[in-house]
Amino acid sequence: RGLADRDRVQSLLGKVIAPQIAAELLTRDVELGGEERTVTVLFCDIRGFTPLSQSMEPKDLVALLNQYLTRMTDVIESNQGIVDKYIGDAIMALFGAPLAQSDDATRAVRSALGMSQELARLNRDLSNAGSPGLACGIGINTANVVAGNMGSERRMNYTVIGDGVNLASRVEALTRVYGVEAIVTSATKAGAPDFIYRELDRVRVRGRDEPAQIFEPIGELGALPEESLDRLDHWH
Repeated sequence: RGLADRDRVQSLLGKVIAPQIAAELLTRDVELGGEERTVTVLFCDIRGFTPLSQSMEPKDLVALLNQYLTRMTDVIESNQGIVDKYIGDAIMALFGAPLAQSDDATRAVRSALGMSQELARLNRDLSNAGSPGLACGIGINTANVVAGNMGSERRMNYTVIGDGVNLASRVEALTRVYGVEAIVTSATKAGAPDFIYRELDRVRVRGRDEPAQIFEPIGELGALPEESLDRLDHWH
C-alpha cells in the first residue's frame, strides 16, 4: 500500500510539474536556494485573450485553453524543454534547467517555430469546428539566471529568476509591436546558429537601460527558397 501511495504521489507530481523537475526533487534534499546557470527562457502568450474570454462560456473557454496548452506543451517537450509554469493563458518554458545541454538555445528556437506550425494546424481544426482562431507571441532569451527552489519553507517552486527572465518576457510583448509570432535576442541567436533570422531592431525594453538587439527566427538553414533569401538580404 505504501508503494502504491508513493507511485500515485510521483505520478501526480509529474503532472503538476515537469517530470524532470519531479525527478530532481525526489532524488535530492528539497530546500530553498538556487545556483547560477545559463538557461534559455521561452515565454508564449495568447494575443487578445481577454476579449476572447469575455465572448465565450467559461466551460468552452477552459476547453479551448486546455486544447491550446496541450498542443503547445507537446511541442516544447518534444524538444526536451520543460514547462516551468502556466500563467493563465501564458506559458513559461526552460531549456537548460534543471539539466543543461549544449544545444539549449537551438531547441528553444526550434520549439518556437514548431509552436507556430502547430498553432496553424490548431486554427484549421478550430475553423472547421466553427470556433474562433488564436494568435500568440513567443519571446526567447538566453542568459545567466538563478535556478532553484523559490518560495517559503512550507511551499516552494522550482523556477528561474533574474534579469534575463524579465527580458524574455519583454521581447514576447514586443511581438505585438512588430507584428511577428516570435522574437529572440542576440544571445539566443548566437547560441542557435543553425537558423535564419530577420533582424528587427534595437530596443530599450521597459526596466532596462541597455538596448537589446532583437531578431525574428524565419526557419532552419537550408529550408528557405532562394527567393525568400533574396528578399531577406534586401530587408537587411
